[in-house]
Amino acid sequence: MQAVVDSQNRRRVWLTVAVIVLLGLALWFATRIPKTIAIFVIAAFVASAVHPIVGWLENRRVARIWAITAVYVALIALTIIVLLVIVPLTVEQIQALLLNVPSYLTVAQNWALGLQNALRAHFPELNIPARGFNIQQLGAQRITELLTLTIASLGTLALNLATGLFIAFSALILSFFFLLNHQQLARGFAGFFPPSKRETARNLSTEAVGVFGGYIAGQVIVSGITGALIAAITAAFGFKYALLVGIISAIGYAVPIIGMLVAQVFALILAAPQGPVMIVITQAVMFGLARISDNVLVPKIMGGTVGVSPITVMFAVFAGGELFGLPGLILGIPAAAIARLLWRYFLGPWMHGQIDAVDEQQLEPIIATAVEPIVVVEAAPPLSS
Repeated sequence: MQAVVDSQNRRRVWLTVAVIVLLGLALWFATRIPKTIAIFVIAAFVASAVHPIVGWLENRRVARIWAITAVYVALIALTIIVLLVIVPLTVEQIQALLLNVPSYLTVAQNWALGLQNALRAHFPELNIPARGFNIQQLGAQRITELLTLTIASLGTLALNLATGLFIAFSALILSFFFLLNHQQLARGFAGFFPPSKRETARNLSTEAVGVFGGYIAGQVIVSGITGALIAAITAAFGFKYALLVGIISAIGYAVPIIGMLVAQVFALILAAPQGPVMIVITQAVMFGLARISDNVLVPKIMGGTVGVSPITVMFAVFAGGELFGLPGLILGIPAAAIARLLWRYFLGPWMHGQIDAVDEQQLEPIIATAVEPIVVVEAAPPLSS
């Protein structure tokens, strides 16, 4: 019996070493093909985000191929609208912003001088440099450096843009085939596990795709609605850069906790030349719509997709941001949800099994000594008279 246990332990050790070696080789190989990896990762993101919508259409008796086709036709139409309408308007507002840089520098200079005078009035002992608050000179220098750097790197920017478009287009096509062959992919994933665990692996992959895709799709929808409402309402109040702030807000809302704070700082700067009233309006609109999205849109659209506690959410966001930057901030929450699934499907049952096995080993000698054999004594025959 002991020889069988030792053989099983050696087999597990060698299997663990082989898995670690294979993972190391896969990581080394992945570093040699970054563009290919980027295409497949983006395709997986798009397929996961579109998967809940395809499933919703399938539940309404639409054939899967037609559901996928309808979703991708809508995506292509939305992309065309963005390229033909949103992008030109955004470029126009950015050009207007660059033309109004001197007015922004003037406003910033006035604010800086007011702060300087207040500090000197309340803290006369402070030694404030005379040129420390010269925002206009510092801003002009930075803008000149930025323009020079941009002009010098136009060729590199064009090449990177072409590469990015190629990767995005290839990933979109690949994501279509991911969705079309999702059953084969699920079976292939389950094939990496022992036969006794394959059903669990299939259930895990289905639930993980649902959690991840539901979060991504819901976040895109909620962020888009929030940004569109901010742009529309601030434009109704006469804000010159409503579309630009709406786009910044949509991107910022996708970054939990700190994204909207950064967006509101940008909006404050952009609204400054239009006066204090416009600053108050833009800040109130952005803050109010963000709270409405948190309390109305997120429960309606995303529901309980993630299923992690608020403390776990905060830890996932900050840890993901510290480890991986902006992608970690955005994907920290679904990563925490998938880690929770892995615990529920594999690590938790394995740990409980180990604890139960230890308890049985400890109880065996106790049971053996506590249960004594029962000796049956037959009654003696009666004495004959």
